[in-house]
Amino acid sequence: MQQDKVDTQERHLRYLRSLPFVKEVQVDTKSRRGEGTDAILRIRSPKGLHLVDLVVKSAQVSYAVVDATINRHARAERAKMPKGFLLFAPHIGRPLGEYLVRHGVNYIDEAGNCHLALDDAFLAHIEGRTAVRRAGTGRGLGVPGHLVLFALLAEPDLVNSPMRALAEQAGVSKTAVENLLARLQHEGVLVRGREHRHLQNTKALLDRWLAGYSTLVRPRLLIGRYRTEISEPSQLERRIEEALAKREDWAWGGGAAATRLIHHYRGSTTVLHLVTLPPRLSQAIRALPSTSGELTILRIPGRVAFNGRAPRTVHPLLVYTELLSEGTERAREAAEMLRERFLAWL
Repeated sequence: MQQDKVDTQERHLRYLRSLPFVKEVQVDTKSRRGEGTDAILRIRSPKGLHLVDLVVKSAQVSYAVVDATINRHARAERAKMPKGFLLFAPHIGRPLGEYLVRHGVNYIDEAGNCHLALDDAFLAHIEGRTAVRRAGTGRGLGVPGHLVLFALLAEPDLVNSPMRALAEQAGVSKTAVENLLARLQHEGVLVRGREHRHLQNTKALLDRWLAGYSTLVRPRLLIGRYRTEISEPSQLERRIEEALAKREDWAWGGGAAATRLIHHYRGSTTVLHLVTLPPRLSQAIRALPSTSGELTILRIPGRVAFNGRAPRTVHPLLVYTELLSEGTERAREAAEMLRERFLAWL
């Protein structure tokens, strides 16, 4: 994985050096500023020297990954670090590029799409180039691999548990666990000592989970989205709790869980996690299927998801993931507060 990041960095540096106002680029990896920053770029232009924080992503990025990266760099800003950074990523499509620009993030991708503003003195913007097909990348993790990854990130001690126990917590087969652990070891992320295993570079693994959740895992977990006759979230929660009073296999996610954990953000949507959908639940809560409904019902990504930190909440990592997937400024702020309080190891 580290070599992938180095190779990705070199490809992007070639595009950076080709910009007409860039006269010289030096990469300083020893003076990194802030969490999640890979290097400082010393970019010389006709108007002098510009210092730019660099963040390198060797895997494809999603909105959730971008939000998590912005949050990490925001912590550096609070510590008097420079504002903004330059993102190197495999591909940045037009919508994601616009999202990055709105949040003050410069970027360059492998196709040469870019947005680079240097101290209001120079600006380069290129968009519309198609993604570069990358040979030899192998198969992705797939849904089972992502579920194992979630279990390891949620409860790091599981990395040293028996394969069968890890499989039970992740809700996958023992083979899926073996395949994921072998892959992580091959990538140099999982290190085996004499008696114990441990994970390295958990932030890169978190980015991988966030990207996979929105594109692969969440669509597989989705039971349905519903509109109800009750628009007030707390009233809807009470009705759901009454309908599920005799069951133990459910918990709140998203804003409903966040308000119980950090007492800061609720939002207008409600996320409910179940093992299976109980018969006649939709009738009991008077809900109708709707692609724009305020209630989303999802299965859990393995038993480990029920390891909440407050009654009837899913694991903080799943809450964090869902808040970032929501994509609003308030949700992103709540996600960062939750990460600092409950996910310090990430």
